[in-house]
Amino acid sequence: MMATNNTAKAIGEHRQAEEIPAFQSIAPCIFVPAQTDLTKPPSDLPSEPNALLSETLGQINEHADAVQDNIYYMLDREKTRIRQECRQREAHLPHHLKVTPGLEEGEDQWLVDSTTGVEEVLFVRSIVHKPERGPYEVPPSFTHSQCLHAEFSGKETPRKYAEKMVLNLAKHGVQNLEGLAQYVNNVKEAKSKELENEKLSKSPGSVGIAPADADKMDTS
Repeated sequence: MMATNNTAKAIGEHRQAEEIPAFQSIAPCIFVPAQTDLTKPPSDLPSEPNALLSETLGQINEHADAVQDNIYYMLDREKTRIRQECRQREAHLPHHLKVTPGLEEGEDQWLVDSTTGVEEVLFVRSIVHKPERGPYEVPPSFTHSQCLHAEFSGKETPRKYAEKMVLNLAKHGVQNLEGLAQYVNNVKEAKSKELENEKLSKSPGSVGIAPADADKMDTS
């Protein structure tokens, strides 16, 4: 466990030091290492229909899991880049405009330090009116195209700009992960019907099942 933590820390420190290109698309995430030795002839597929279906769906799931891991990596790398960029911009601010980490004087009194305090906060939230949407929250109409790296206008602090970018990135990541899940389900459904049709076509007098269309995944 200690070696794993040290490795993760070393990777994080290296990523903090390197120049990270701005995130543009999840398209590169679909490329994953081959799970089979391509220098050897492919192994024979199972002849039994149920075994063939199980192996086919297993291969789809395996590839989908690898793509999902790539998406998580790309999103985490972009989060690191945003923080890195924020620190670089804050370093050039006049001293009186720099944000001091930690709490302002008197702010510690608002911290919840017990279970009772948490229950009180939850109770108050349940009876007050829902707050209006703030200027740094992700709007309901947010789309993929709005997550592309935007130029820093200088009209807001680097930290507030970074907050907006991270919120946008989170929403963008959720949309892409949900899109991947739906796409994988469509592919599995289409493949299942294809194999079922092949099975039925070998039975005299059988009627096939209409094939399902697997929608293309949005990789914008």
